[in-house]
Amino acid sequence: MTNLIAPLRGLGVLLLSPMILFAQFTEEDNRVINEFIVMVKPAHSIEVLLQSTSSLKVKEVLSPRMNIYLLERNSIASPNEFLLSLQQNEHVKLAQFNHTGIKERSLIPNDSYFNQQWNMMNTGQGGGLPGADIQAKDAWAINHDAVTCAGDSVVIAIVDGTIDLNHEDVNFFNNRSEIPGNSIDDDGNGYIDDVNGWNASQNNGNVQGNNDHSMHLAGIAAAKGNDSVGVAGVCWGAKIIPVVYGSTTESNVVKAYDYVREMRLLYNSTFGTKGAYIVATNSSFGVDFGEPSSYPIWCAMYDSMGYVGILSASATANLNIDVETQGDIPTTCPSNYLIAVTNTTRTDTRNSGAAYGKTSIDLGAPGTQVFSTYHGNQYNVMTGTSMSTPHVAGTIGAMYSAACCALIDYSYEHPDQAALLIRDYILEGAEWISSMNNITTTNGRLNLYRAIVNLNKYNCDSCDFSIGINKTAITCKNSNDGMLSLAIDSGSSSVYTILWSDTSSNANLSNRGEGFYTVTVTDSSGCSRFASVELHHPDSVIISNVTFVPADSANAGAIHIGAFAVNEPLLYSIDGINYQQTATFSIPSNGNYTVYVRNSSGCVVQQNVLVSSVDELDVAGYELKVYPNPVSDELTVYILQFTVERTTLQIFDAMGRKIVEAIPTTTNFKLQTSNLSNGIYFLSTESAHQKLTHRFVVNK
Repeated sequence: MTNLIAPLRGLGVLLLSPMILFAQFTEEDNRVINEFIVMVKPAHSIEVLLQSTSSLKVKEVLSPRMNIYLLERNSIASPNEFLLSLQQNEHVKLAQFNHTGIKERSLIPNDSYFNQQWNMMNTGQGGGLPGADIQAKDAWAINHDAVTCAGDSVVIAIVDGTIDLNHEDVNFFNNRSEIPGNSIDDDGNGYIDDVNGWNASQNNGNVQGNNDHSMHLAGIAAAKGNDSVGVAGVCWGAKIIPVVYGSTTESNVVKAYDYVREMRLLYNSTFGTKGAYIVATNSSFGVDFGEPSSYPIWCAMYDSMGYVGILSASATANLNIDVETQGDIPTTCPSNYLIAVTNTTRTDTRNSGAAYGKTSIDLGAPGTQVFSTYHGNQYNVMTGTSMSTPHVAGTIGAMYSAACCALIDYSYEHPDQAALLIRDYILEGAEWISSMNNITTTNGRLNLYRAIVNLNKYNCDSCDFSIGINKTAITCKNSNDGMLSLAIDSGSSSVYTILWSDTSSNANLSNRGEGFYTVTVTDSSGCSRFASVELHHPDSVIISNVTFVPADSANAGAIHIGAFAVNEPLLYSIDGINYQQTATFSIPSNGNYTVYVRNSSGCVVQQNVLVSSVDELDVAGYELKVYPNPVSDELTVYILQFTVERTTLQIFDAMGRKIVEAIPTTTNFKLQTSNLSNGIYFLSTESAHQKLTHRFVVNK
């Protein structure tokens, strides 16, 4: 297939006109007709250019290293003629008009229910956190096709129950090599009448049914986008091949996966004339508490599919468990071709009913109250790790459709290695969120846009140099002390042009804040390489309370520090030098102390505490209670011995963000929680001498 396609691509280059070097002089509405962006030739100076063209002056230096300037003219000559004279000037390498009208490249589809798809674009609907989504609209602006550079139709296998093949919003695979109903294996793949897929339970091609679970998964992964109907899937309109595993017997799972493998293997071996270009399987099923040692053949199927070019996305358990200690199948299977997924909410928290695991679960994806397709041309909401997983399966499909021709060519020769590259780009593009930190391999949530951008890491232009980025993490939340250092493994060129996404042109960047940074390095021949990295704020460290036992003439006193940071280990100190894992310290006497808490990235928070006898403090019995817990719309806060002048109430979400602050006016104080989304929160109250925190849950 590679040899047949390459000559056609070459012909496209021959059609380019030499005049491409000059501006195409159309009447563009967004030109700034008296401003020009000019790159001066190496070894030439802007001063000499200005002397040769007296009607120009420098308005701004855009890139000193690259000799790029914004020039302003004072001339009555035609703008087009003036630009042409600039382009032909002996001191000028490139010249163009300055332009306005640059806008964010995003694509918001017109599907009728898209406003309910917080998972794709979270604007805060339903009490969500804006931006707590997979950044789909920005990814779709880059690519929203479901066909590769070489013309392969991307296929995603939904291994689940029966499915509604007549749904208006999903494209289903049709095996044109198979004649329906003739009871003959027309395509020679070992399966009779598998026109739309395969039913492993019944050993036939009957996949039609009304299973809403499988229909919901298909819509998340690949519902048609921008068609004014229903919803938009991650990979718009990719073909869905349903594979029914039927009963809960493991043997049916193996048979289902084997069908998927055979169809992709047939596609590979016939150069696309038969079979299906299946790039991903979605498996939203499993065995709670299962161990890989008991399921070696099931686990081995992921490698078997991976070798022919198929990545598998699998849902972890809908249980609040650590799979590293309690087990789960298939998400603890040791395959590099398996991406294990847990469930995140519209506020970027982990769903409290979803499993996790630092070495087995790769990332989170939206799975709580996700709106997608139902049977009978219906649409509805479902929740579970099942809903998280097709976001990843759809992303795999989107990656293949957006990949450059060189990567697709490579995938024909090395389908297994290309699949691993796609997997790496997805995981490297995961967006760090506090709720996934230290409980997933990436510490993050799926980000479709970043995954698509990471495709640029592949050496599509065959440059003879490579690049990498070393980073020094941000130490504390809201600090801007991150550092990035570009490393270039030089090729034949000795001169490289560097351009970061924040417009910097230096190899080393310091004092950088939170963000997704990309860099493009171009050699003297014009060949470019790309790299990306994320700087994120670490978990917020919050000192929730500091309690003490006063010293007296017979006994030493003690200080206990209560603190938390989501999913992050903490160290404690009372001198700021010697830190320990335990939060209790013995003190020789009463007095003023400073307590320190440090997280794994070196962020330190501190708080002063006065250790004195209780009667000196006059806060005997100081106590904090909340009810009901869980709460729906109104929380009652009970503060014993409260003093209004020196007590404040604050509510923090699970990521340490302060979202409510109030001053109580009575001992039983009412706080409205109707505007809070479901999840875990911390109520903190601080007096002159104490700070107490109480955990509560919002469940509506």
